[in-house]
Amino acid sequence: MRSPNIRYFPAVDHLRAYAALLIVFYHGLHLFSYDARFHREFGVDDWLQPANPLVAALAEGHTAVSLFMVLSGFILTYGSLDRAIDAWGFIRNRLLRTYPLFLLLVFAGISAFPDRFSPGAFAQTVFGLGNLAGALDAPPFTSMLWTIAIEWQYYLLFPLLLPVLKTGWLRQLAGMLAVLLVVRTGAVLLGANARDLGYLTILGRLDQFLVGMCAAWLFRNRPLSRRAGAALAAAALAAMLVALAAFNAVGGWPVAPAWKIAWPTVEAVLWAAFVVGYVDAANAATGLWSRLLARIGEVSYSIYLVHFVVIWSLLHSGLRFAPSGHAVADALLATLLLALPLTLAIASLTYRYVERPFLRLRGRYHREAADAAAG
Repeated sequence: MRSPNIRYFPAVDHLRAYAALLIVFYHGLHLFSYDARFHREFGVDDWLQPANPLVAALAEGHTAVSLFMVLSGFILTYGSLDRAIDAWGFIRNRLLRTYPLFLLLVFAGISAFPDRFSPGAFAQTVFGLGNLAGALDAPPFTSMLWTIAIEWQYYLLFPLLLPVLKTGWLRQLAGMLAVLLVVRTGAVLLGANARDLGYLTILGRLDQFLVGMCAAWLFRNRPLSRRAGAALAAAALAAMLVALAAFNAVGGWPVAPAWKIAWPTVEAVLWAAFVVGYVDAANAATGLWSRLLARIGEVSYSIYLVHFVVIWSLLHSGLRFAPSGHAVADALLATLLLALPLTLAIASLTYRYVERPFLRLRGRYHREAADAAAG
């Protein structure tokens, strides 16, 4: 994904591709296997807890959202480390980047399910609060839109956060993370749901954007060799897989113990280490695999928003794909052979005709720091 404001990193597109593919397989695993086991619409009861640790980690593939959040902080900050931001230009670019496909799905949901429409729910969703109760609920078209709401809440904060963090990156980050953990702890002690607080709100997710921002500063100022980057990425990925398998073993996403107030921070640190190490290690890659991943990363926003519609539609078509008779294996095969190719085809179409025409309208939103100070 090339931008007039940010140096292009092929490895960042790789990471977008990994996150997009992970979320496709995560939803495919759960929705297809649940249908095979219970023959009814998906619910979080009977959450998958596979014995295989890799499949157990995949069962918690919602962590792909965390990777996307860290990446947002990383790439937006890297392009702004030495320059000041024109806030209105930045917001305009973010609108052009995210809203065309977002609005298409909003109106698809309203058109398909007009009984779900209300002016208040529509306004709440369109104006960046779709992650909160009362937003438009017209699945599968709106099922992924809650994360875009949190992204937009980041975008509104970003021009304010960046100059504050520049006064002392590690010190400010540590203080902000401490404040967020204290506030989440207080909210849980007062009766908030620790899972929903950490997963569905900016109070839980801001850790990830902030850590991604700091990761960009570290990447610029503490560069690693390709070998050291590869080692860091491998260690961080291994730690994340272990953490996800353990997370699944103690109940996975549905349970809401108090310790989940710290989970977003754990995800943020591990994914940020992976991002920094991977970009150092893989950014110079030029092989076919790199170009293929970069292409998937380029359409990752479309993949993210349309894949749930594809999986839901396959399930509601009555199609049953069960060559092995084992629910988990068949779910992964159905995702690989049916859902993923369809998602890639549709995402390429929506990218070409919905996203890209508006992306070309983006402009520059940076000013040189010296010019900004003089102004």
